[in-house]
Amino acid sequence: MPAAEPDVTESGANLPVLYVRRLDPLPEQALYVARPGLRAMPAGSLIMAGCVALQGWTLSFLLWAMWWPKPQTPRLMAFAIGGTVVLFLLVLLVILLLLRRHPGFLLGVARAPFIRLTVTDRRVVWSLPWHRLPLMEISRDRILGGIVGMVDSKGAGNAAMILVHGDPAADIDGNIHFDRLPEVEKFVAALVR
Repeated sequence: MPAAEPDVTESGANLPVLYVRRLDPLPEQALYVARPGLRAMPAGSLIMAGCVALQGWTLSFLLWAMWWPKPQTPRLMAFAIGGTVVLFLLVLLVILLLLRRHPGFLLGVARAPFIRLTVTDRRVVWSLPWHRLPLMEISRDRILGGIVGMVDSKGAGNAAMILVHGDPAADIDGNIHFDRLPEVEKFVAALVR
């Protein structure tokens, strides 16, 4: 693991985390690994996809109405070209507004199927396959345990990770909630260890 090596001149100086991990004689042990895929999409994603599909269908109907039958006169051709340009500019405007006002939400939804959740004996890590560094990492000393919610027949379900009081990663109740995790009981058992 190539990393810049800072100067540590004092014998009592704190070592960076990368050095501490290298100096630890016991390797980290993975207790639970989840790659939920499309199940990780937020609730309501299917409804949103349906709404987008309806908008696309409406757009294609409008384009069909402008271009079929093929415009015969220069005036009709100008109308068809102008209407097509206006429709695509409106679609582009909506996409830009969404990206500008809610960039974190859209990025999170796009990344959701690819996020890997790993519980080890030292930490809980959210990572992406194409990033070297994790998206988020919570050490074991910040975790108090976990709660299993509703579980389906395949073992997937909801869970909550209970964090210490006042932890900045937690919600107002001190938890981080997970929806539709595979083998959710193994996840909570790994948190308790």
